[in-house]
Amino acid sequence: MRIFWKQLFLHLGILVVSLSFLGLVLVQGIRGHLTDRRIAELTTLAQRIAYSVENIAEYGIFNLQPLGIEIMNLYHYLDATVILLSTDFTVLLAHGLPEGVTADIPLPELVPVMEGEIVIVYGSANHPALEPLLVVGYPYRFNNQVAGAALVGVSMEELESTIDEMYRLTIMSLVIVGFIASIFIYLSSRAISKPLRKINAAAAVIAGGNFEERIPVRHTSNEIDQLAESFNSMAESLQEQEKIRRVFIANISHDIRSPLTSMRGFLTAMQDGTITPSQQPRYLEIVLDESERLIKLSNNIMDINLVQDAEIKLQKTNFDINQLIRNTILGFEARATQKRLMINSHFTHPTDTVNADEDKIRRCLYNLIDNAVKFTQEGGEITIETSITGSSDKVIISVSDNGPGISQEEQKRIFDRFYKGDPSRGEDKMGSGLGLSIVKSFIRAHGENIKLESSPGGGCHFSFALPLVDNLFISS
Repeated sequence: MRIFWKQLFLHLGILVVSLSFLGLVLVQGIRGHLTDRRIAELTTLAQRIAYSVENIAEYGIFNLQPLGIEIMNLYHYLDATVILLSTDFTVLLAHGLPEGVTADIPLPELVPVMEGEIVIVYGSANHPALEPLLVVGYPYRFNNQVAGAALVGVSMEELESTIDEMYRLTIMSLVIVGFIASIFIYLSSRAISKPLRKINAAAAVIAGGNFEERIPVRHTSNEIDQLAESFNSMAESLQEQEKIRRVFIANISHDIRSPLTSMRGFLTAMQDGTITPSQQPRYLEIVLDESERLIKLSNNIMDINLVQDAEIKLQKTNFDINQLIRNTILGFEARATQKRLMINSHFTHPTDTVNADEDKIRRCLYNLIDNAVKFTQEGGEITIETSITGSSDKVIISVSDNGPGISQEEQKRIFDRFYKGDPSRGEDKMGSGLGLSIVKSFIRAHGENIKLESSPGGGCHFSFALPLVDNLFISS
């Protein structure tokens, strides 16, 4: 079922249940209120008549004629039935009784009124005069003794008619409110489901491999538009990753094909005698260099897979970071000489012992120095140095060059997988875009961060820290 219908039926169901409950409460409340109000009015009238009877009796003359006129007025103007009873339930005076009904009214429901209580009777099938009435009985007294009761009643049909009218108005109001609310629910459900359908359709398009699909966004603060913005950001990221992946595959294919073609050509030439035995050592050296390139490329691909799978396992040992730097620099001696680069090293102490995974730190140093050699112009300078933090618990390793530098925009992505910066920054165009990503992952696996300081034309300065163990050269 579509989310639109789910939202619509859910909200309409809640609306129907809520309005039904509200209607039931209102109807019962209205009925109780009207009944209580009418009972209060009848009680006041009965009390008034009872007091009038008591006042007449004070003069010693029990003349009900003046009271009869008042009772008649109540009957005509209020449409109320008024009955005056003695203690033996004899009807002394009555207005509003059905024609021919003048008999006594001995009802069990009225017995308490003769004992001084106020009684309320909701009609009675035991007497035709009271059956259709809501009656309130109020006692009157002579000489502090109950002498009878005044009964005042109104038609139950009239009361029920009033209650039914209120029911009708209440139900009509609830229906109108429900109809208006249903319209808003319908529009709200559409407003929610429509962008979700667009997102779903766009997701299906992207799942099919088209990463150019985007969703129009109104740039409001509601969650649906925020979801659309996040979706577009994800699509842009996927599109960029796809672009990088294609470039990476093209680069990897070229990087693999070039040395293999070269190696195959040289080996074939050796085999068919084109290369003489005296020339073979020179070309074998070239073949070995090309094989080293393939090994390096293979290691980078394996490392990046390891990083992606979050399976970086460290084998920490204590070793001299300065000696590791010296050994790593030696591996670049030939390339540095070829490009006439000056590689300098500066150490705060002859020996700085750190606790880390030596092999992974070696890879980090190699990639950083390799990057510097690659992008530093001929005759440039590269500096590798160590320093101790103020707290003397870490050693900071930095690799700097005076190359073309990196723009602020490129710095945001320089550590991304497969990202290759502007190749115009250096003469060496080769590389897979994995080196700095591997460095960042290995350093973060050690609980540290790698920092980059650079500006166009100002060279690059990479630095990271490692925990320092007891060092005799550090003064306490």
